[in-house]
Amino acid sequence: MELLSRFTLLLIGVVFHLLFTMSIFDIYFVSPLVHGMRHFSSPHPAPAQRLFLVVGDGLRADKCFDNITHPTTGETDYLAPYIRSKVLKDATFGISHTRMPTESRPGHVALIAGFYEDVAAVAKGWKENPVDFDSVFNQSRHTYSWGSPDILPMFASGASDKDRVDAIMYSSDSEDFTRGSIALDEFVFERVHDLFDRAKTDPELNARLRQDKLVFFLHLLGIDTAGHSYRPYSAEYYDNIKYIDREIEKLEKKVESFYNDGKTAWVFTADHGMSDFGSHGDGHPDNTRTPLVVWGAGIPKPDTSSRGDHDGFSEPWDLNSVKRNDVNQADIASLMAYLVGVNYPANSVGELPLEYIDAPIHVKCGALEANAYSISEQYLVKESQRANAEIRFKPFPPLSGDGLSVADRRNRIASLIENEDYLSAIDECEELMSLSLSGLRYLQTYNWLFMRTLVTFGFLGWIGYAITCFLHLYIVEKDDRPKTSVAVRLFPAVTLAVLCAVLYKLQSPLHHYMYAIFPVYFWDVILMHNRTFKMGIGTLISRQPGRKPAASIIAIVVFGVALLESIVWGYFDRRVFSFCFAVATMWPWIQNASVASWNWKLSLAWAFLCLALAVFTLLPVIKEESISQIMAGGALMVLGGLYYSWSLARKLKLTVFPLVLLGVQLGLIALCMAVTRSSIISLQARQGLPLGNQIVGWAVVILSLTVPFLYSFAAIPDYRFRLLVVFLAFGPTFVILSISSEGLFYVAFCALLTVWVELEYLFFNNYHKSDKEPARRLSISEFRLSLFFFFLTQIAFFGTGNIASISSFFLDSVVRLVPIFDPFSMGAILIFKILVPFAFLSLSLGILNLRLGVPKSALFTMVLCISDILTLNFFYLVVDEGSWLDIGTGISHFCVVNGLCVFMLLLEYLSDVLVRGVVIKQKTT
Repeated sequence: MELLSRFTLLLIGVVFHLLFTMSIFDIYFVSPLVHGMRHFSSPHPAPAQRLFLVVGDGLRADKCFDNITHPTTGETDYLAPYIRSKVLKDATFGISHTRMPTESRPGHVALIAGFYEDVAAVAKGWKENPVDFDSVFNQSRHTYSWGSPDILPMFASGASDKDRVDAIMYSSDSEDFTRGSIALDEFVFERVHDLFDRAKTDPELNARLRQDKLVFFLHLLGIDTAGHSYRPYSAEYYDNIKYIDREIEKLEKKVESFYNDGKTAWVFTADHGMSDFGSHGDGHPDNTRTPLVVWGAGIPKPDTSSRGDHDGFSEPWDLNSVKRNDVNQADIASLMAYLVGVNYPANSVGELPLEYIDAPIHVKCGALEANAYSISEQYLVKESQRANAEIRFKPFPPLSGDGLSVADRRNRIASLIENEDYLSAIDECEELMSLSLSGLRYLQTYNWLFMRTLVTFGFLGWIGYAITCFLHLYIVEKDDRPKTSVAVRLFPAVTLAVLCAVLYKLQSPLHHYMYAIFPVYFWDVILMHNRTFKMGIGTLISRQPGRKPAASIIAIVVFGVALLESIVWGYFDRRVFSFCFAVATMWPWIQNASVASWNWKLSLAWAFLCLALAVFTLLPVIKEESISQIMAGGALMVLGGLYYSWSLARKLKLTVFPLVLLGVQLGLIALCMAVTRSSIISLQARQGLPLGNQIVGWAVVILSLTVPFLYSFAAIPDYRFRLLVVFLAFGPTFVILSISSEGLFYVAFCALLTVWVELEYLFFNNYHKSDKEPARRLSISEFRLSLFFFFLTQIAFFGTGNIASISSFFLDSVVRLVPIFDPFSMGAILIFKILVPFAFLSLSLGILNLRLGVPKSALFTMVLCISDILTLNFFYLVVDEGSWLDIGTGISHFCVVNGLCVFMLLLEYLSDVLVRGVVIKQKTT
């Protein structure tokens, strides 16, 4: 197999990029969890025998406590009066500050296991427990849980004893985002009441319920469902909060009547909040501030001695008479473990909030000491594991060397407690916990420099290898067989041997060796074929017109790098794309002023469409549903399709059959507009999605994608007709899956590509008068074509949003086809919608290849040479801390640009399929 053949390039490129996609997960997203720690618990008797954890999924703190005007009744009142009464009389309350990602899975992991989202889980399932972790449920004698199948299984399956956690769940089909949400919570409360009712007549169950160390977990998904469907300022969201408040009051009375011993503790909180747009995941305060109300056994009454600790956020709640005690979300797990007297979860990083404990100072100190020992134990175990795997290990300085070791700090805490200096002991415990957490982070990132260096050399090597292949395939015409010395051949082998030895010592998994093999291979090939590189660059310089070809090439390369870096910037600030479009309006006149002026209609159309697309990247990513904009997009598709069909019918003298099929395609768009409008009205009226609308919606989408195949019975080889057919084929998809302006974007994007195809040919035809030249010789000028194509691939992604918008969970459009909550099918539909513009883009580039006589695959190969400049940028921009959008967007950006090698291959194949049968006449009118 020739090292520089196109087949070898594509094969190695696909394998390399697929494997190196895993690099971010092997570096940034390695599980921080360790196992083998000793367990610690408070040395003093537990104040409670049982604990009720009630989680209102998606409940914002302000909606729980504030005075709210109901949008339907117009009445102004508190939505949770019973919870408020607890805050004012019996409970300790505050704000639980969640850490990002503000999603249900990581929120519950923080609440119940005490550690923040294991970032390694982003590559795994989120319904089931993706890693082995400890939790309060696992340490309890028994846990009874009720609620959603999205949450309960990961704790039930994660328990060391599978019989320790009972999980009573409704079916996934119950999570219908178009129906009433209270039914989900009714299921939970009815089953809890049923448990205690059965215990009155079942002696065995009665005895089990009277044991100590019991946890009752109520997961209430209704609020979250209402927020996603109707927003957190809707009547449905408010009514669900009212319902939960009433049911908690009823349940507490039943529980107290059943036990009548004052040994029950109650924790009411939320896993995350909800933005005004009905989404969550990022670090907006509406998502990170959740209510925390704790009362019952072991909990102090409200602190009315201090009127501080309220800010502008909580002052409107009229709770200034009681102290607000804020906590971090993971602290709640430590609090629950203390209240029922179980071991602190082994991987918990939560700090016991002493303000929530009604106990003497020595009890508080003893409980916090065990908490500090539990966290520092994680550091000791991880330090031991890391030291055994390193060639030369450097321990965490604050806990070694001049700093006191963990053992020294533990001894100091024990000595202070023995001397009854409890306040100093508490300070030492808090410092030990803080340093242990910093030490865990230090150990987690210990080998980042080595691994990132390998990956960086891998991507740089690929860029050099791809350029060498391109020069060999399309530029160098002379003999470029490699000539190398023994030293050049020996150096890669020695380097690879050393790297493999280091990886072996680090106990790295087998696939990590590929991070060493690929860079060594790429640089070996580059060194072997250095003559190809030199000859190729020389040939490009010789083909460049002008007096200073080298300077011209340097200017083009600098422009290309600047554009690529602008694209990177545009991934974070979409206004950069608008600026690029504004500059691009002048391209026809810069390229060739005389041709642009002679074809002024096309040139003005290009400028107008560039400005139109610039508007879309200025619009906010978060959108409100707009029937008028959706209908406007559909109407433009129909009107544009009618005009183009009429124009081509005259020019191409179309027969009846293709005209009928065009009419069918236009009719499907119109039908889709009607069913989409009907579905939106029904959903907005809280009447759910009519089954007929769902069936018709699916039928229209499927038919629109199959009708184009019927044109094979009356093939029309004209490229303009093919552009029209493909444009109409995806029209219904962009109507039914639009929230607002996506359909308008689709029209403008396709129109711009159509104009681009015409302009490029006009400029080409001005320089190449001969119609007989089969394929023009490539020069550096073709670099502009590949840059245009690459830029437009980014616009196809970011024209109406960003990659992370999938995580933003906007279901307004998807529920028109899938009303039942199913993240995988919903995600697949959203991804399909995002990929639709690429079909038209592939077709346009395929037609350009045919019209311009560019060697097949040359432009795609150019893109392979430049795309990993973006990949390297995003490799270093990946983060493993921060918001779900920060983490998810970093992963998405890296995976998208790293996957461009595979994606370009698919686009090239799609282009071949879409242009099959198209015949190009070099001179068109």
